[in-house]
Amino acid sequence: MKKFFRYLLFLIIAFVGFLVAMNIFVPVYVFDEPVPFHGEYLLNPYQDIDSTYWKCCNFHGHTRQYGGVTNGRANGNIVYDSMYRMFGYDHVGISDYNKVNTYEDGRDPGFIPGYEHGYNVWKTHQVCLGTKKVRRIDYFFYQTLSHKQHMLNKLGEQNRVVAVAHPSFVDGSYNVRDMKYLSNYKILEVLNGFVNSPEHWDMALSNGHLVYLIADDDTHDVLKVNDIALKITYLNAKDNDANQLYDALLSGKAVGVDFDLDRSEEMNHKVERFKRDIPYLNSANLNGTDFTVNVTKPIRKTQFIGQNGMVLKEESHSKGDTVYCASYTIRPTDQYVRTVMTFFDGTTMWLNPVTRHESPIIDKQRLDHVSYWWTAALWLIYIGIIILIIKLIRR
Repeated sequence: MKKFFRYLLFLIIAFVGFLVAMNIFVPVYVFDEPVPFHGEYLLNPYQDIDSTYWKCCNFHGHTRQYGGVTNGRANGNIVYDSMYRMFGYDHVGISDYNKVNTYEDGRDPGFIPGYEHGYNVWKTHQVCLGTKKVRRIDYFFYQTLSHKQHMLNKLGEQNRVVAVAHPSFVDGSYNVRDMKYLSNYKILEVLNGFVNSPEHWDMALSNGHLVYLIADDDTHDVLKVNDIALKITYLNAKDNDANQLYDALLSGKAVGVDFDLDRSEEMNHKVERFKRDIPYLNSANLNGTDFTVNVTKPIRKTQFIGQNGMVLKEESHSKGDTVYCASYTIRPTDQYVRTVMTFFDGTTMWLNPVTRHESPIIDKQRLDHVSYWWTAALWLIYIGIIILIIKLIRR
């Protein structure tokens, strides 16, 4: 027993040493105060879009990997692909944990290599698209703002698009206040099959971060009616081509649809309802300061939402009104305006914001700076801990 506890203690000390070693390369960041959107120029990502170009996409879903250890063990590649094709998806993305799945390469003309990064306790995850290299490093336990910013910076070097994933999923993941200071990412998973995160999005937008939405199922079992075709990204791209999909995501030509869920219905009925009842955006044009949205289904309620998540205007309609459009006049005090439309079946459509800028040349703010003094001080502490661990291991 004494020998067993000695080995157990050795493993614990070695594991602590490993955790310290993983963190030692994270610098300490200091952050500038953010500057909210301002200026006379209004940027509308949907101006003069072609409504015949919408592509139905899912970017976040899991298949069976690592011998079925990770969540997704029920989804074989063939089953995963065929179920999404049955619903009529144009782009079927797979984002296995820390691994690029190439099954769709050759099957999907818009194939985008991607994965979900992160295996930490608090599920501080990121959806990575256009992956050049999988980043194996993560920080297992509590992450400071510096950890989160450093990870976004590093992932941005290895991927074309980095999205903050399901920030509301676990308390202690991405806190709402984090979004005030985090920068150097372009996409936020506002709609996720497990949880929506409008508060995080409004915090980012209210502090001048031009961040657009993505909506994903985060699928783990495609054979369950409540795990597929829930949260859908529609991208305005002429062709299902990877570069066009990237461009639509990054330029904000995307809408998120939160499809009404009936947990008791059969899968074949949901497929029929999905193809019949999904709403589409016809137009969302800005004429001076008048913003008008037009859709393909009658609207029950429209909300125009601005800084700090405040509802700027709300319109409600009865079923007999058959209203297909809604308008809002943007005031000089409005820093941004985003739109959420609710339909009579409970489905909602989320639009990217109209934002204020000084000119059509958009300079996205970066707030993070490495503090070399604080970083050096932290490294001295780490070195001291590592020396202590080495002595304990030798003993």
